Amino acid sequence: MIAGMDLNLLRIFDAIMAERNVTRAANSLHMTQPAVSNALNRLRYELDDPLFIKTHNGVSPTQKSQLIWPVIRDALARINGVLRKNEFDPSTSQAEFRVAMSEYLTGQSLRSLLLAQTNIAPGVRIHLRPYTSDTATQQLERGEIDLAAGVYTGLIPSLRATPIDTLRFVLVMKRGHPLLQKPTLSMDDFLGAKHLSVNIFGTSEAPPIVDKELAAAGLRRNTFLTINHFVLVPEILAESDLVSVLPLGVARNSAYNDFLEIVEPPFKFQERVLSLIWHERTDSMHSHEWLRNEVMKACGAQVKSGRP
Repeated sequence: MIAGMDLNLLRIFDAIMAERNVTRAANSLHMTQPAVSNALNRLRYELDDPLFIKTHNGVSPTQKSQLIWPVIRDALARINGVLRKNEFDPSTSQAEFRVAMSEYLTGQSLRSLLLAQTNIAPGVRIHLRPYTSDTATQQLERGEIDLAAGVYTGLIPSLRATPIDTLRFVLVMKRGHPLLQKPTLSMDDFLGAKHLSVNIFGTSEAPPIVDKELAAAGLRRNTFLTINHFVLVPEILAESDLVSVLPLGVARNSAYNDFLEIVEPPFKFQERVLSLIWHERTDSMHSHEWLRNEVMKACGAQVKSGRP
């Protein structure tokens, strides 16, 4: 846009493009026809293009008008959305949201979130992004995502967070597993079993938190298989002699739950709080409040707003 240009000229241009008639555009804007014509002449001068050619029943846009209209219309819609942020109606909204969510939470809540979105807000689009604590907080700061969900340490004052779940780690294996025949599960039995490990990033530079905690205690488990998705773990465990340390919800909410046993591991893993995280700039925007509530409901949590 040319520096110093009156934004109202773009609003008038948008109306003429929509109506293809200067008089009808004036009526829709509650302006006089001469005032709209005068504004159009100013915009023609600013953009160095006739913009519209007269026809027998109105005006026809030039090639330049056709080229710039989608961009101008989108920009006006965004500005209008920000200025009218408290008038959000999910049933008619065409809003798009970018959400960074941990793989565990995605597996636990995506189906409920999708059903709610389809029924309540059919025009809303939600784009999921991968979540890590470092990248998500930076993306929220830069405005690259609208919401995040995962483990959050609460180090950035401009971010808001509310707890949605607690990760409690348990040992999961198939029913009838040989380890279950022992009166007590010793640390040696636990470490020596064939473990299925979940490494979201698939690299040794970023080991799972389970292995980090064991290493800090000078321990190491027998990792037989590593995959990068929680959702596949219950099926693999149900059909093999592998064991896995998992968040309780992965096993409990799985379709394979009836084929699995959940026991307490001999090593006490630290519980971790999962939080919903957003930037303070969207704190009071109704569209974002709606999104946060929908994600909270999908995760089965009660909304409690506040600083981390």
